[in-house]
Amino acid sequence: MGRSYYLMGDHARAGELLVRSVEQMQALGNTAEEATAAGYAGVALAALGDFGRALRYANHGLRLAETLGNPFALAAAYNYRAVAYCHQGAGAQAIADCESARRVAEQAGDRFRIYLLQFYETQACLMVHDASRARELVENSIVLAKQLGTTTLLAWGQGLLATALLALGEGHLVPALCEEAIRLAEDTRDRLANALAHRTLAAALGGLTPPDIERAERGILDAIRIQQELGSRPELARSYLTYARLLRGWNRADEARRYMEEALGMFRAMGMEHDLAEAERE
Repeated sequence: MGRSYYLMGDHARAGELLVRSVEQMQALGNTAEEATAAGYAGVALAALGDFGRALRYANHGLRLAETLGNPFALAAAYNYRAVAYCHQGAGAQAIADCESARRVAEQAGDRFRIYLLQFYETQACLMVHDASRARELVENSIVLAKQLGTTTLLAWGQGLLATALLALGEGHLVPALCEEAIRLAEDTRDRLANALAHRTLAAALGGLTPPDIERAERGILDAIRIQQELGSRPELARSYLTYARLLRGWNRADEARRYMEEALGMFRAMGMEHDLAEAERE
């Protein structure tokens, strides 16, 4: 149930159930399920911006997985912690965990884990401004999705590809890709991916010459609304920052300053050092 709530975007309920599951599995002496629950609890709590607890659970799950002698569990545990680091904006740490997970998964022949990992490594590469590597990874994963016959996280991956293309100066390709990602996210009920695609679409439309202000503003406000409903504070703070950048470009300085201050305050409160440093430079 905890995992299902996470995938539906109810991160608070997911975290509550997964933390409870960790305690239950520990009481039962079921180390394998305790490791899984702890790793997933780390993911859910990180989505809320509760990084202190998130990383404690993710680290606990990884320590347990290392004792099991099960490569599938170990690769998953590294994957869970990488996701928590991505929520936090700790790109270098997330890349290191993705690389560790991939080495284990490759030895075990776990192609589906490799497929998932490439999305998170893509996100981490974007955080460290390696958009070329991000594009390579996410395009590989989208091809692998067709081979595996899965749509799991595919909408998120398409949103990440659009973000990479925008960073590489290929903004003309972004709107159509974002619209496709939004349709897929709606079909798969992936609301976090839906918000990412709306935010990236807004950034692309706002950067046109001349900018499509009406559609761009509608897109970023849709992203903000979804993230507020989900309680996804890290992504919400990033959307506030995107909105501030757009407003500044539209010569709406007072509104831009308000959203920038909101983003800065949230980054500080959550300890998102990378995002905070980027925003402070602006």
